[in-house]
Amino acid sequence: MQIGRLWRTVRHLTAEQWAWRAVCRGRRVVMRAAPGLSRARIGGLAARLPLPDPASARLAACAEPVLALQRAVHGDHPDYVAQGRFRLLNRDYDFGSIENVPWRGEFHEGNNPLRRMVLAYMGWAVPLLARGRAADLAVICRLLESLVAQNPFAAPGVFRDVWNAYTASHRLINLLAGLALHRAAGAVPDAAAERSVLEHARFCAAFVRANLERDLQYNHLMKNYVALAVYGSGLDRVPPALALLRDAVPRSLRQNVLADGGHAERAPMYHVLALLDVRALGASGLFAADWSTMLAETEARMAAAVGVMSHPDGDIALFNDSWIGEAPGAAAVADIGATPPRAILPVTGYARLGRGGDAVVFDCGPCGPDDNPGHAHADFLSVEVSVAGRRLIVDPGVPTYTAGRLRDESRSAACHNGPHLAGVEPIEFWKSFRVGRRGTARVLMYDRLAGLAPLACAARQTGYARLGVEVRRWVGLWPGAGVLICDLWLGAERHGPASRFLIDGGWSVENGQRPCFVRDGVRVEVRALVGRLGHVGPGCHWPRFGVEMPAHALAVEPQGGHGVSRAALWLAWSDTPPPEPATLAGLFDRLAGC
Repeated sequence: MQIGRLWRTVRHLTAEQWAWRAVCRGRRVVMRAAPGLSRARIGGLAARLPLPDPASARLAACAEPVLALQRAVHGDHPDYVAQGRFRLLNRDYDFGSIENVPWRGEFHEGNNPLRRMVLAYMGWAVPLLARGRAADLAVICRLLESLVAQNPFAAPGVFRDVWNAYTASHRLINLLAGLALHRAAGAVPDAAAERSVLEHARFCAAFVRANLERDLQYNHLMKNYVALAVYGSGLDRVPPALALLRDAVPRSLRQNVLADGGHAERAPMYHVLALLDVRALGASGLFAADWSTMLAETEARMAAAVGVMSHPDGDIALFNDSWIGEAPGAAAVADIGATPPRAILPVTGYARLGRGGDAVVFDCGPCGPDDNPGHAHADFLSVEVSVAGRRLIVDPGVPTYTAGRLRDESRSAACHNGPHLAGVEPIEFWKSFRVGRRGTARVLMYDRLAGLAPLACAARQTGYARLGVEVRRWVGLWPGAGVLICDLWLGAERHGPASRFLIDGGWSVENGQRPCFVRDGVRVEVRALVGRLGHVGPGCHWPRFGVEMPAHALAVEPQGGHGVSRAALWLAWSDTPPPEPATLAGLFDRLAGC
């Protein structure tokens, strides 16, 4: 069983990934076996890199999107850092002083090092240094001394967190952006303190250059390249060690950004982070003759795609590994108001139906790239719904990256708002980021399903094809009135078809003859037009990483027979009557024939 699961996972890797997997793992083995020699080798590479100029105009331009990101994560004034206090992924830690910061602490994360990595990103250095105060630069220098002292290359596990190439990339970007902003704020230069930070950034650049994550690729490798480009933006000329960026960056962007502007890993949060990276690349000024047109076109496509994955409240939908607070809000990075009422990203696999404060965001595409679906959830055909500017149907979010029951359940189809089979998963998850067997989803022909609702979209998913079952969903929005969600299972007579919806806990529930959800004077009545509506029960979701919030769980029991099961849920916030039974029957017939 485990051998089969392993094969179903690794068979999707490309030949390039296989080759680099051997090289990168070999390098890590050598670094663990000979830490002193490895550090000396990285030091030798660093010595051949010139130090960046913190007063560089290009570096200051790169710092602007970095500052927008870190202010969203850490706030404008992270004074708490000077007292040895930190907020790491929505959990507060008070170490008493800078000297007591345990860079190798556990931080309630079990077998995943994400909080150690976030601490070592040093993202809070950006808004701190942007104030232009000498005392803040002194704080950063003391923290760097502590980080280096506690994390020699010989420390067990250090290459998984503090000296992971992804972590070093973040730290390099944040330190250089912070220094540039410090200078731009009018700080009196402190040559000794600045040199200390610059030398650490240079060592990070050499470490990243020597350990590019070509085995993982996608957002990790792109972050490596962005870090090196930010470093290069502070130099008068591109040194030989960074010359690979000219061809590597366009290749990485083609891998990460799809033709419709969506991010290949299909997580809206990572899409916003990648958009900021593209803006930093453009600001770097490197290889302008080769990059400028490509970067401008890529940025425009990505910014337009943000609106398709966003709600009227100005922030992203939370499909796959996405949560609120890890990036600036959608409205802060793109003109989401320009998104058409019916917008589809056909390659990425997201659709949005919306007007005014009412919107449906529909997941109708692959779970991620086959050769790196680590951030996938089993949210095929799942929806998020906003009514009158408030989120009503919500995604479960992300409670943890730590492997185990909670990670598995939060990624499962049973926890999402899509049609599924009870007890059967369309994606085979294991560990924190491994994916074995997986299906996909795609948008269905719209012409055959148009006309019933002002705004509509339909899609199918293939996650149960091995069981001879196909699942389809049609979603229609009547702006200012209601949403209709119709689910169809073909060939599910031997299985348990199910539809489940998670309602944000900010809505109170009235369990009368028909459930009704109430918030800020808006009433949403829920009816099962086909199938049977279950009792509203307690649930939970994690809109911010690791922060559990209350929710309501609502299930619809489909109506089935002769190998076909159907369910139709009507959510209304006006007096508009639902479609007639004959109209629904015709819709299901057309949905079955697509």
